[in-house]
Amino acid sequence: MTNHDSVSPEAAPAATLLTASGSHALAVRRAASFFSRFRGLMLRPGLPADSGLLLAGCASVHTAFMRFAIDVLYLDRYGVVLKCVPRLRPWRASASNAGRAPDGRRRVLAAHTLELAAGSIERLGVRPGDRLAHPSWFESAPATHPAAAPLRPRPLRQRGAAVVELAVVGPILTLLGLGSIQYSQLFFAKNTLDHAGFLAARAGSTGNAKLAAIDQAFKEGLVPMFGGGDTSEKLAASLGEVQKAMAVPNRYRIEMLNPTKESFADFNDPALQAALKTGGKRVIANRSLAFKGNAVGPSSGQTRQDANLIKLRITYGVKPAVPIVASIYTVYLKWQDTGGDAVRTAMIADGLVPVVTHVTMQMQSDAIEPDNPVSSPGNGNGGNPSDPGDPPVTTDPPPDGDCMLGGCSTPPSDGTPGWCPVPIMANLSADTLFGFDQARLTPDGIAALDQLLQSTNGTAFGTMTVTGYTDPIGTEAYNLDLSRRRAEAVRDYLISKGLKVDHVDIVGAGAADLVVPPEACPGKTGADLQACYAPNRRVTVELKPKT
Repeated sequence: MTNHDSVSPEAAPAATLLTASGSHALAVRRAASFFSRFRGLMLRPGLPADSGLLLAGCASVHTAFMRFAIDVLYLDRYGVVLKCVPRLRPWRASASNAGRAPDGRRRVLAAHTLELAAGSIERLGVRPGDRLAHPSWFESAPATHPAAAPLRPRPLRQRGAAVVELAVVGPILTLLGLGSIQYSQLFFAKNTLDHAGFLAARAGSTGNAKLAAIDQAFKEGLVPMFGGGDTSEKLAASLGEVQKAMAVPNRYRIEMLNPTKESFADFNDPALQAALKTGGKRVIANRSLAFKGNAVGPSSGQTRQDANLIKLRITYGVKPAVPIVASIYTVYLKWQDTGGDAVRTAMIADGLVPVVTHVTMQMQSDAIEPDNPVSSPGNGNGGNPSDPGDPPVTTDPPPDGDCMLGGCSTPPSDGTPGWCPVPIMANLSADTLFGFDQARLTPDGIAALDQLLQSTNGTAFGTMTVTGYTDPIGTEAYNLDLSRRRAEAVRDYLISKGLKVDHVDIVGAGAADLVVPPEACPGKTGADLQACYAPNRRVTVELKPKT
C-alpha cells in the first residue's frame, strides 16, 4: 500500500470522524514510514482546517521546530479516540495514556496519533470514545467492541520506532541545551563586562582620563568573573587571576573614543598644563562649563561640554566553556569575520568570543591628553564644521501655574500645594570675568553673566549674595578691597540687565577659603604662581527664591 506522507489537503484520502455532533469528513494524510513521521509538521506553514495528519504506529508527539499550535487525538488500533489534547503549542511534547485508571483498570495505550488544526476538537465536539473511520487504516473491531464494524483487517504495529526517533531528535535537543548553557555564560560575561566598563569610565572621569586608572578599575570590575570572594584574601586571589588572564596578548582592548585628539586641540588650557605639570600634554578644563559658552571647535566639531564627556569602548575575549558549542561559535565567528579589526581577528583565532561594551560619562576632573589619543575630526566641511549659531531666543514669558515639579517663574496663582522654587548657585572664574588684578568686566565675563541671567528664566528672587575671592598674592587689605569691587561689578551688571531681586548682599572675602593653598604651589613665582592660584580667583552668585 502506498504511504501518504504529505499534509496538503488536495487529493488527500477522505476519512470520517464520527462524534456526538455528527459525521465529519476530513482530508487526512497518513505518515507510516519513519521519515514521514519524524518530519510530521515541522517547518511547515500550517495545517488547514478539515484536514489532518495520521501518524501510524505512534503513541507520542513533539512540536519542536513548529510555528503553530495543533490539536492531537490519540487513537487505538480500531480508530477509537482514547485521549484529546487541544491546542498543543510549539516546542511541547505529549504522550497517550499509560498505566492504570482510578478504577484499577489498565489504560489502553494508543496505537496511532491524529494531528488536526488547532480548535478542531472544540469545533467538532470530539470526545474520548469517538471514532475515526477509514476502511484501509484500522483493524476490524471484535463484535464486543463499541467500534465493531465490517472493516478490512490490517495490523499496523511498528515496534522500536520511538527509539529510532529519539536517536535522531536526542542529539538536536542536546545541542539546543548546550547552546542555552553557553548563551547563559556569555550573558553573565556581558553583564559583568558592562559593570566593569562603568567602573573604568568612573575612574577615568575622576582621574583626569588617565588610561592607567581606567585599566586598573576595569580589571577590578572583572573580579566576579574570576571567582570573586567574600574576604579580602579571596578577592585578592581573584584579582590575581584577572591580572594573569589579562597578561595574555589580545585578551582585551580599551579604547578612549572621547575626548579626541581634535578635542584637545580645540580646548587645551595652557594655564592648567602648567599647574598640573603634565609634561606638555594638553588639558581640557572641567570648570564652570555652564558659563563657558557653546562655541563649536573648528577641528573637533564639539562644544566644550561635548569635550568633557569620556567615552570608552572595551572589547573583551570570552573563552566559551561548553563542549561542541564552543567549536560551533569559533567556526561561525571565523566565517563572518571580515579581518578589518586585527585585535578582534586575533581573539577569534585564539578561540575567544569578542564581547564589546560602550560607556559614556560626564568628566568630573580635568582631562589630560593620553599618549595616543584617537583622532576623529568633526563632521561637515571636510572636518572643519561651521558654527551653527546661537540657539533660538523666545520672548514668550515662562509658563505660570500648575508647575508641581518646579521650573515656574512664579508660584501657581491657585495656591497649588507642592510648588517648590529652586535656588541657583553659580561659581564664576574671576579670570573669565576680569583681567588679572582688575575689577572691570571683560567681554567673556559679560557673556558668562548673560548665561547666568538666561538660566534664571525671568524668576523673581528674594535674596542674592555675591561673594568675591582673590588669591593670596598681595596684602590682605588690598585683596579684601579688590574682591569686594569685583562682587559689586557683578551685582551692578545683573541688576542693570533686569534681574529681579528684593535684597542683595555683597561680600569681599579676599583670600579666604582657598581652593589651592600656598603649599600646593611650592617654588613658583610670577606667571607660574598666578596660573597655579587661578582656581582661587572667583566670584560666587547665590540666588534664593522668595519663600
